[in-house]
Amino acid sequence: MTDNKRPMVYISADPKDSGEFLYTLNRVVLQLGGLPIQSYYRSDSGEYDWPMVRSLIDECEIFILLVGDSYGGISDTGESYIHREAVYAKSKKKTVVALLKNAELRSLSPQDMQRLKSLHRLMMSGIFKYWNSKEELLLIGRQVLRDHLKPQLKLLSSKLSHAPETRMQEVITDTLFEMESYPMRFSGKVFAHGNCHEINLEVSLTWESTFLNIGTTMTSPVTEDRMRGVLEDFVEEQYSQNFLDEVTDSHALADVRCNEIAFQRMKAYLKGAGVIENVARQNGGLRNYWQLTTRGEHKLHELLMPS
Repeated sequence: MTDNKRPMVYISADPKDSGEFLYTLNRVVLQLGGLPIQSYYRSDSGEYDWPMVRSLIDECEIFILLVGDSYGGISDTGESYIHREAVYAKSKKKTVVALLKNAELRSLSPQDMQRLKSLHRLMMSGIFKYWNSKEELLLIGRQVLRDHLKPQLKLLSSKLSHAPETRMQEVITDTLFEMESYPMRFSGKVFAHGNCHEINLEVSLTWESTFLNIGTTMTSPVTEDRMRGVLEDFVEEQYSQNFLDEVTDSHALADVRCNEIAFQRMKAYLKGAGVIENVARQNGGLRNYWQLTTRGEHKLHELLMPS
């Protein structure tokens, strides 16, 4: 492939199942320098042109499988069209990336549930990531393509990419902070009539408020416990009414705790955006310490002193 040709990325997706997410994924591929291709085939579109689809997969350098809440439309072979395309891409030794939604299986029939699970199992033998929302798909798509597909997308050497590594990190950072909100789960003790109620609640935080609160403490190395504690204090102060509204005649909130999985995911996103990094600290023992990167310090300065 010559340097002036954009690498072709075939996106296999059932538009009826995940059509609303195709723009998001197309945007990611385009911004990374690739050329996204898809057939947009639905089971009600007419005849499925399998020879044409095969030829497109043969030509592509990267094959992305986007799976939503269902197994997809069934082809004449008894498997879904996207399953069939994924099997073919694997047989051709293509670079295959699977973006699998954490689907709500209860809405599926037993047969469709088993089919979807079999597709997930197939894709878990290679590069795959799970996602829950459009915002997560945007971030995860960027991270997995950047981390796994640099050789194909020529992020380090292409003449099309001006200052590629720096610019790519800036795009990822900007994308994170452009997200309107990010849902995180917290628990807290709500008191009413002498009783204590353990309440679990999803709180939609903005990345700016989250980063401002923990970032101001991270100009020097801090532990994960410290980061988590700052976030919990912020939620307890700013979102107390959300918890109190869950219990009739409640009057007090205490001991707000951040869900561990949600915290680790948030930390991974901030690390992926290049604003925090894991650092060693003398006599730190087994504890993990984190600190702002240079990019993180610049971002914090932008938020504290907007132009």
